[in-house]
Amino acid sequence: MSDTCKLSCTCGQMQWHIKAGADGRHLICYCPDCQTGTRHLGKQDSYLTDGGTQIFQTTPDNFVIDQGAEHLGLMRLGPKGLFRWYATCCDTPIANTLPSPTLPFVGAVLPAGTDHFGRATCHANTDSATKKIRQRGVPGAVYSLFWRAAKALISGKDKFRPFFNPDKTPVVAPKVLTLEERNSARP
Repeated sequence: MSDTCKLSCTCGQMQWHIKAGADGRHLICYCPDCQTGTRHLGKQDSYLTDGGTQIFQTTPDNFVIDQGAEHLGLMRLGPKGLFRWYATCCDTPIANTLPSPTLPFVGAVLPAGTDHFGRATCHANTDSATKKIRQRGVPGAVYSLFWRAAKALISGKDKFRPFFNPDKTPVVAPKVLTLEERNSARP
């Protein structure tokens, strides 16, 4: 990726970007949890393609919130689930992180049809896709995630965390979906 990828929420109150030259992996995840999170926010029409969510995996130092940080929200599908960040002003998905910043990772959620990062090199969890799609590139995506995280830890870039405070707590309290909320959004 040579230039900056600028993104915004649906209503435009929140804006963020992925830095030019960010090392990362463009993938599409078809897992039921990614579908559930997007459907709970009511963004399935603009963020799911064949049940898949486009994601750019990178390190947190490459993800910058430019405007509207006060609209940052956080949900979990269950008490031990992945952190799913979104814009509270209009329920736009933003990114996924692990519940702890110990492993520097962010999966920037991209609108359907985003081609800024070229074609996706990984199609994961395709058993949950709404049409037949061949799974591919998963080992490479996992390897590259750990490789980028190790480089960030060694270089000290892991200290740049837009989603976590210095004490490693999330910048906003997570909302854990109830079983009823989660089940009503399941594909």
